[in-house]
This record gives sequence, structure tokens and C-alpha cells, in this order.
Amino acid sequence: MTQELKIDTMGKDCPIPLLELKKAIKNSNKGDIVEILFTCPEAVETLPSYCAEQNHEVLEFDKKGLNGWVIKVKN
Repeated sequence: MTQELKIDTMGKDCPIPLLELKKAIKNSNKGDIVEILFTCPEAVETLPSYCAEQNHEVLEFDKKGLNGWVIKVKN
């Protein structure tokens, strides 16, 4: 059964969003979905890059509010 994990790192600077994403993926099962909310501008590049390097599928990547983003990653 696929699980969806939600992580809120709004207001936290890099590398916190990337570290939280890595930890969530490591602790989840293949096929699970990790959704992470973040405000760190650097993470706009680092999170998708990490996913591409590790062959994790980005299902969604959208702007959220004035200075936030959401990314959904399939493990």
C-alpha cells in the first residue's frame, strides 16, 4: 500500500529541506510519495537535482503562496 508523507520545512534554511527529503525517502518504501513544503530559494534547485541524480520521480513541483514551494516525489 502506497503511503504519502508530508513534511513542512517552511521557514527553515537550506540544507534542512534536502536533509528532510533524504531522510523521508530513506525511511519510506518504494512507491511511497513524499511531499515537502519549503521556502528556501536554494532548494528550488537542490531538491529536483537530488531527485534526478537518485532516479526519484518528481510528480509535482509548484509555487505555494508568496515565497513557498511544494514538491511531491515518488520513492
